[in-house]
Amino acid sequence: MAAPIYLQIKDQMIEEIQQLSANAPILSERDLAVKYNASRMTVRKAVNELVDEGYLYRDSNKGTFVADERLHKRNTSVDPFAEERPIKYKILYFDIKATSSKDVQDRLFISSEESVLRIVRVAMFEERPQSIEEIYFPRLSIPDEDLGNFKKLLDFNSYIAHGSLSQTFVPIIVPPQYAHLLKLKINTPIILVENVITSKNGKPLLYMKVFNNPNEKVIEMTL
Repeated sequence: MAAPIYLQIKDQMIEEIQQLSANAPILSERDLAVKYNASRMTVRKAVNELVDEGYLYRDSNKGTFVADERLHKRNTSVDPFAEERPIKYKILYFDIKATSSKDVQDRLFISSEESVLRIVRVAMFEERPQSIEEIYFPRLSIPDEDLGNFKKLLDFNSYIAHGSLSQTFVPIIVPPQYAHLLKLKINTPIILVENVITSKNGKPLLYMKVFNNPNEKVIEMTL
């Protein structure tokens, strides 16, 4: 599935921005619309995201300019969505059952009687564990023919393209069952990243908990 037009334009603009110096002006929305053969609304959406992410900044009545690279927002918390390294994944568990976990019920808007599809996997880089991921889907939202299609189920970008992602960062002690898998000592402090992808109509599509290995993965955010 092709990415939305505004994301394609955004990607092209990022490549061009990287060739420009800080404070260089960019084309007006009208000119960008002509350049990319798109509507001004589509171009505006791409530009707005680039401003939000710190690639560009607006100066009232003067235009839009390239921001200093140090102002670019970075989020290295979730490997499935933006991975810079060749991560390999190994499925550890796969089951379908009702969950007694209150956080899963609350994030997916389901009752304790409703079943969830749970996938647990480890992310590896050069044989070193980066994180453990617990991924939950409402069972009723998954067609039977897709249950074993992990490539499709775990294509997170396809969900985000048609919805939105929210994240919560929680400092915790590594769960005992994951300490050995992450090659960490018991009671090691780690960061848990809770991710909820929601459709445009507000329906939760999936809930994912990422237990990051602090010895391998540094979470960096510039706001």
